[in-house]
Amino acid sequence: MKMSVTIEDIANEAKVSIATVSRVMNGTKTVSPELKKRVLDAIERNRFKPNTFAKGLATDKSNIIGVIVSDVSNAVISSTIKGINSICQKKGYTVMICESDGDSKKEKMLLERMQEHRASGVLLAGVNIDSSQVQWMLELDYPIVLFTQEAADNKTLINTVTHDNKKIIADAVEFLMANGHKRIAYISGPQNDYSSGAQRLKAFYEITKNFNLDIPDSYVVEGDFSYESGMNAMQRIYEESLVLPTAVLACCDMTAIGAIACIRKFGMKVPESLSVMGIDDTELAQYVTPSLSTIRIPYYEEGRKAARELLMLIEEEKQSTESLIYVPHKIIRRFSVKNIG
Repeated sequence: MKMSVTIEDIANEAKVSIATVSRVMNGTKTVSPELKKRVLDAIERNRFKPNTFAKGLATDKSNIIGVIVSDVSNAVISSTIKGINSICQKKGYTVMICESDGDSKKEKMLLERMQEHRASGVLLAGVNIDSSQVQWMLELDYPIVLFTQEAADNKTLINTVTHDNKKIIADAVEFLMANGHKRIAYISGPQNDYSSGAQRLKAFYEITKNFNLDIPDSYVVEGDFSYESGMNAMQRIYEESLVLPTAVLACCDMTAIGAIACIRKFGMKVPESLSVMGIDDTELAQYVTPSLSTIRIPYYEEGRKAARELLMLIEEEKQSTESLIYVPHKIIRRFSVKNIG
């Protein structure tokens, strides 16, 4: 038997979102008369009375900063969260970390839960945020800052702190070309990931076209940022290419390391037979053999910048200032890329 009614129960009965119930209870934003009546009727039928803690939250923000990510075990995400925490803790905020598994429905549910708990603000690493999601987020009662990802509609309506994926790919291709490589393969990220998947792949095609490089279909294979996908993608490139590439660019370091393992399986050497380059510069990149040439993205600093951006919105009581901040990246030359020029 259910002992008490929650705000979620009221939302379900009134067939509205938790955010709508919160707005009706707190009077923070305008709600249509029809929706307001449904919520108030549900509250009355259930004799719903928020507890003392909830009442406090209804009149004031908590000191909670929500952080929603797809996978907390990911090394890139972990580094970014450390940066976020280093800023928020100094300012007296508690960081609440939630996993969405890259599922937009879970992201929406978690954002509503943050509203229910009166979070002061949320940092979101959404995988594929479209226009409708952006508009919905702008209606929430707290500010949101996107980090490591941009909204997929190419409009900066929500403050965003990330890295320039197009420039990263352009710099990587130019680095390989400067080392004599013209036959360049690319193992991409999944295309349902807008920034690190679709945006980077589009940039790869654009930059190689601009330099008149011949990129056969067999040179481009989709992966999923894992070691296994790097091995599998490299095997497809090896088996399906009439002429092998001289260099392979991977969407991340782990995928690049998987590609190196596959190249060795076929009796070839890196970089003597094939050069391999990654993106991210995770800790593992310098410890593999050969050490991995890669693009260093300062994820820790990215997290710190994202946290500062959110706290600025909280202190100024703003939802968004429509800013896009890119952290600088850097090419790291190690031993997995050979100069063949």
